[in-house]
Amino acid sequence: MKRIMKWVILLGCCLALFNIIIMASQKIENEPKVLYLTFDDGPSEYTEALLDLLDTHHMKATFFMLEPEMQRNPEVVKRMVAEGHAVGVHGVSHEKNTFYCGVLGPVKEMEQANDTLQSIIGQRTFLARTPYGSSPYLTKKQLDALSSKQYILWDWNIDSRDWSYRNPQKTFQHTIQNMRSMKKEPKVILFHDIKGAVETMTLFMDWMEKNHYTSQAITVDLEPVKLWRKPD
Repeated sequence: MKRIMKWVILLGCCLALFNIIIMASQKIENEPKVLYLTFDDGPSEYTEALLDLLDTHHMKATFFMLEPEMQRNPEVVKRMVAEGHAVGVHGVSHEKNTFYCGVLGPVKEMEQANDTLQSIIGQRTFLARTPYGSSPYLTKKQLDALSSKQYILWDWNIDSRDWSYRNPQKTFQHTIQNMRSMKKEPKVILFHDIKGAVETMTLFMDWMEKNHYTSQAITVDLEPVKLWRKPD
């Protein structure tokens, strides 16, 4: 009888341990996986709706903004910051031959954009993204000039190609295909603050929630994701 009781107790302990393991694995599986939504070229007439959508889904994003657009939409910039999103500078012209002209071309544009940002929210940012990313146009000397001003350059490892498709459904499908194939972490997705962005993000954020993803704002302590850059 004692032997049977020992086996019953042992079996009960094993079942309890098994349940604990199952519950722990389910908890891990259901915990949101973090990615980073980034939007270039704004703020625009579509940004307020994007912010509404992000708020509805309890997600944060990072906005790399152009100086003329900040001047046109200062209240939107203030709202971004007030709602906990990250803000970065994207320059002034977004013209390849202008932005990348001379060693100091990029840093001058970033400084001008940062001056405008400071005039709007009372502070500067260290986050920056160069037009078209850090490859292939940015030179080592231009990078050094930006680094001397403590700019932290961020690129991406998933391009939604919204700038090319100009179609929310195609952009959405392309993005989730890349999400499934991308093994690197963190996942940083390039979107643009353009027409169709709200429709695209409505599809994508629903997909994110169904697949247990959330988005956080980029912070200065994170290791930046960078594109491969050709040697000078």
